[in-house]
Amino acid sequence: MKTLKAIILCMALIQMPSLFAQDYLHRCNEKLIEVIMADIFSPPVASRLHAYPNIAAYSVLCYKDKSLTPMHGILKDLTEVPAPSTTIDYSLAACEAFCIVAKKLVYTESKFDAFENIEYTQWLAEHNQDSTLYKNSRQYAKMVGNHIIDWMLKDNYNYTRTLIRYQLTESPTAWRPTPPEYMNALEPNWPLMRSFVFDSSNVVRAIPDVPYSEKKNSTYYKNAMAVYNTAKNLQPEQKEIGVFWDDNANISKSTGHLSFFIHKATPGGHWIRIARKACKDNRFNESQTATVYTAVTISLYEGFISCWIEKYKSNAVRPETYINRLVDPKWMPLIESPPFPEYTSGHSVVSSAAAEVLTHLIPQPYAYIDSNEMEYGIAPRSFASFKAAAAEASISRFYGGIHYMPSLDNGAIQGAQVADFVLKKLKLKK
Repeated sequence: MKTLKAIILCMALIQMPSLFAQDYLHRCNEKLIEVIMADIFSPPVASRLHAYPNIAAYSVLCYKDKSLTPMHGILKDLTEVPAPSTTIDYSLAACEAFCIVAKKLVYTESKFDAFENIEYTQWLAEHNQDSTLYKNSRQYAKMVGNHIIDWMLKDNYNYTRTLIRYQLTESPTAWRPTPPEYMNALEPNWPLMRSFVFDSSNVVRAIPDVPYSEKKNSTYYKNAMAVYNTAKNLQPEQKEIGVFWDDNANISKSTGHLSFFIHKATPGGHWIRIARKACKDNRFNESQTATVYTAVTISLYEGFISCWIEKYKSNAVRPETYINRLVDPKWMPLIESPPFPEYTSGHSVVSSAAAEVLTHLIPQPYAYIDSNEMEYGIAPRSFASFKAAAAEASISRFYGGIHYMPSLDNGAIQGAQVADFVLKKLKLKK
């Protein structure tokens, strides 16, 4: 009888899903967000950091689940990832491949070393300390990680580090540094980054901006006054929305003689956390979760490239600069103006892109509560859909006083077009 009970217990344990396999992709992505915040990467650069590790993990899992669509031949210049030659645990290998690529991208690699120690201790405990399977899985992960890194290093990032900084012009139409830090323009060479899916013939172009004018009867001046008047009469919920979606990676604060910085998740990090909640709420399996993270991070990366192409093409002045010079020299926006040109709104583009991808991959209807900002003392907000959240993220930049309305409206259109192309290109299964 005892033997029979032992057999039944063993069978039950074998059938139980691995706790490691259930959530490691969520833990990996959350750890990466934490490290990106600590290392203070800018939103465009952060989008690169989010994409490559998820592609590495997904590439491993393509050999576990043949229903997944491999990325070689789809993502530009990516060749086929080698198949494993020995028996491996694919979940462990995917986790390790993610970490190997992530450590190549961040500054504080030690944080991932500590994270891996915890993850692999859990895995070994679940797998009866199987050292052979553990070793084979990590060796294969190293092969995949190095394959992705070799491909990644050809994406022009290192080249853009060697180019000259943004050169200011005296034109009143051109972007100028803004308070409090008066930082030079961020990532002016980001348009040179290699796209995953676009080329010069099909890259998404933004709708042209409203022509610059200082005449009081012009559309441009009226757009600026709309920002100014709204900012001076913000309702409590509008202020809440502006602060909730700030997503500034490095906010400067001053109290008396003390100056300090608050580090928050970037817009991309915020949407990755939304994706995590949706996957968990819908009890997605490993393959479904990997698909969501891969598609969302690719869309964020492409959204930033598309947006930055337009930003440094139009080189539009921020409302703060325009209003201080022509309307009210003492006016300040609710949130800090980011250090790059105004048109189009990056948050509008990438929020729209992420929302479109999530709407495609997550069963609808799906309403949720976003509590990502609670760690900063900001109350959660409820959304009826991803698109409703993206629309609020977009308008938050108007309430925040850092964008004119055309930048938001046209940015949202731009992001949706990016997502539509990405989804068609990737051919991902729901």
